[in-house]
Amino acid sequence: MVKFIYLLCCFVVYCGAESVTIVTSKGPIVGQIHDTYNTFLGVPYAKVDEENPFGPTLDFPRFPAPYIANDSSVICPQVYFSDNGVLQCLRLNIYVPHKANTKPLPILVWFHGGGFAFGSAGEYDGKYLVKKDIVVITVNYRLGAYGFLCLNDPGALGNQGMKDQIEALRWIQKHISHFGGDPNQVTIAGESYGGGGVDLHLYSRYETLFDKAIVQSGTIYGTEGIFVDPDHKAAIKLAKHLGHNGVTTTPEALEVLAKANPIDVNRATRELKMILTLCKEEKFKAVSNFVTEDPFHLRNNKRVRETNIMIGYTSQEMLYEFANKPQSYYNETGNPFIAPLRNNFVFSKIELERLANIIQKFYLGGRPIGPEVQLELSNFLSDFAVNAGVEWSVNRYVEQGSEVYKYIFSYTGASDYQNITGAGASHTEELKYLFDWVWAKPLTTDEQLLMRDRMVTMWANFVKFGNPTPRVSNLLPVKWTPIKGPTLAKPYMNIDVDMEMRDHALRHRMAFWGLFWHAYLKKHVLLN
Repeated sequence: MVKFIYLLCCFVVYCGAESVTIVTSKGPIVGQIHDTYNTFLGVPYAKVDEENPFGPTLDFPRFPAPYIANDSSVICPQVYFSDNGVLQCLRLNIYVPHKANTKPLPILVWFHGGGFAFGSAGEYDGKYLVKKDIVVITVNYRLGAYGFLCLNDPGALGNQGMKDQIEALRWIQKHISHFGGDPNQVTIAGESYGGGGVDLHLYSRYETLFDKAIVQSGTIYGTEGIFVDPDHKAAIKLAKHLGHNGVTTTPEALEVLAKANPIDVNRATRELKMILTLCKEEKFKAVSNFVTEDPFHLRNNKRVRETNIMIGYTSQEMLYEFANKPQSYYNETGNPFIAPLRNNFVFSKIELERLANIIQKFYLGGRPIGPEVQLELSNFLSDFAVNAGVEWSVNRYVEQGSEVYKYIFSYTGASDYQNITGAGASHTEELKYLFDWVWAKPLTTDEQLLMRDRMVTMWANFVKFGNPTPRVSNLLPVKWTPIKGPTLAKPYMNIDVDMEMRDHALRHRMAFWGLFWHAYLKKHVLLN
C-alpha cells in the first residue's frame, strides 16, 4: 500500500527539485526537469532477442525498480564511423513540455538518417522543437546486418530496422498518454534514409500508427541504394568472412552470427562492402511482412489519402561529394556519371557509356570534369540520388489523394561551403535549425537564430495542425500552399531568409529525368 501511494503521488508530479516520475504499465520511469520541459532519455521500447538478433523483437519486461531515464548515449551497433554500440539498443528519447500536464499534446517521432548503417537517436536533441508545445521522441533502431539482413529465411526476412520503428510506434500508442502526449496525433519524420523510411511507412503492411508524415531529403525512389535487390547469401558470406568456412546454409550462418561480437559482424559488413538496406521481403506462412513489393509497385491509397504529408529537399543535396575537391580527386575516381548508372540499371557497356555521355553534356555542356564544374556535378548527383525521387513521391502522393506541402531548403547562412560562390544548401543542412544536432556548429548570428525559430515553428505547426503556416506573421510572412488534386501546378515553399512560394522546382532538370525514367524504368536492377 505504501509503495502504491508513493507511485500515485509521483504520477506526472515533480518528485524533488530535478526529477519527475511517470507511471506506466511497465513501471515508473524517472526523468529530468528542465526550464519548460521534461526529458526521459534512453527509455526501452522493446528487447532484442539475443538468440536471433536479426529477427523480431521481444516484449520488454516490467522494470524491477523505477527506471532512471537520463542516458541518451546508448546506440545500436554501427557499421561506419564507429565500432561502438550494443544489441540492447532499442531506446526512445522523450521530450515533454510542462504544458502536457494540462492537456494532451501532439507528437513528433524522429527516425534518424545514416544509410541504415550508422547514427542514433541521441544525436538529435529536441530542446528547440519541444518548446513549441509538442512532444518530441527520437528513436533508435537496428542498423546494418542486425536491422537489414534480407534473407530467404523466416528468421531474418529483412527490414527489421523498420519493424523496430513499428514497435516504437506501438509503444507510443500504448504509453505516451501517461507522459501527456496524444496518441491520436502522431507525426513520423526523418531525414535522408530516415526520410526514405518514413516514405515506406506510408506503404507498409502494418496497421496505421500515425496521421502525418514529414519526409526530408529521402524517398523510396532514391536511386543510390536505399532499396536494394536482396542478397540471400549475405549471412553465409558474413560467417565465412569471420572464419567459419564450413557454413553452407543460412540457418547455420545466422546461428554463428548471433554468437559473434557485433563489432566483428559490422567490420565484416564494411570490408565486404555490403549494402544492407530496404528490400522486398519473401513471404512465409504465419510470418508478418513489412513490405513484399518493389517500390515501383507499392500502393496504399487509403493511408496516403488520410495522411497529411510534408516533403522536400535542400537546394544542392550532394554538394558535399564534390565541394573543394582537387583535380586529383577526379583523376582517381573516374567519370562520376558512370557509376550511378551502372549501380542502378542493367545496361550494356556501350549503352552505359552512351547514356553517361548524354547526361554529361546535359549538365556540363562541353566542359571537362574537374573542380571548375563542382556545382554542376553536384546538381547531377543531387537530381539522380534525391531530387527526382522526391518529385516522384510527390506525384504518387497526389495521385492517391493526399495534400502535399513541398519545400526546398535554400538557406546557406551557416553552411560549411560558403567559400564556394553560388553553392546551395547541402545534404543535412536543415537539421541544425531543427535540433541541437551533435554534428553542427552552434548558431550565433541573429539571422541564423531567426531561421531556427522559423523552422521549428513551421515543423511544429505541421505536427499540430497539418499545416506549416496556419496563419501569416512576421516570422512566417508567406502562406504555404499545398499541392492537391489533379492540377498542373506544383507549388513549393523556398525556405530562406526571404520566404517565397514558387512553382515547378528545377523544371528542366526534372523533365529530363522524367523522360529518362520513362524510357529506362524497366532496366532498373530491382526489375531485372
